[in-house]
Amino acid sequence: MRDTRYIVAEQAQRIIQGGDVNNDVQVSISELEIFVDQAFGKFIKMSYFENRSDGEHAINGSFIYSYKTNVKCDKDRDKHYAVVPSSYVNLPNGMGIYSVSPLKDEFNTYIPLPTAFASLTRGTAVQSLENNKGYMVENTRIYLFGVNNEEVPAHLLIKLVGGIQSSSSEDNVDMPLDIQSDLVKMTVELYMTMRQVPKDVINDNIK
Repeated sequence: MRDTRYIVAEQAQRIIQGGDVNNDVQVSISELEIFVDQAFGKFIKMSYFENRSDGEHAINGSFIYSYKTNVKCDKDRDKHYAVVPSSYVNLPNGMGIYSVSPLKDEFNTYIPLPTAFASLTRGTAVQSLENNKGYMVENTRIYLFGVNNEEVPAHLLIKLVGGIQSSSSEDNVDMPLDIQSDLVKMTVELYMTMRQVPKDVINDNIK
């Protein structure tokens, strides 16, 4: 698989270096890849809301990235959790985390729960989730809820919308062919906006 992030960043680099940026400014591919990620996230979010206005609420499968993650135990809190493997797009109702499931039973997905679910439903029938399993997100961790110790899987399958910032180098990032030119333009725009206001780094009282 070709690494689309690199391809988009390389094209953006050629445009920037051939444009109005000073010749002594050499923008690196690795720097531009950060802007590619941000442009991709913005594109996904815009696409999602455009589709919603047309009555479509599904997430395009080409924007979903899957990861195998280890399940660990937070002994201080007596809870099992997994680390979210990448940043992802912030969509309504927590849809940026598309699904969480045991690795070998991916259609038996856990139910996403609000962070305050346990305290708000304490002592009520709702807390049992009708024998379903759930999870709660706390920043970079996903905590399992209602999963007995003997039911805790060794690994989770976590699917993220726009989750392309994993530290794993096993897989290259692929993005749909028809949006790559838009991503190049957005990447250049983001970089040029950042370069728009030069910084005076010399203490000579000249602004």
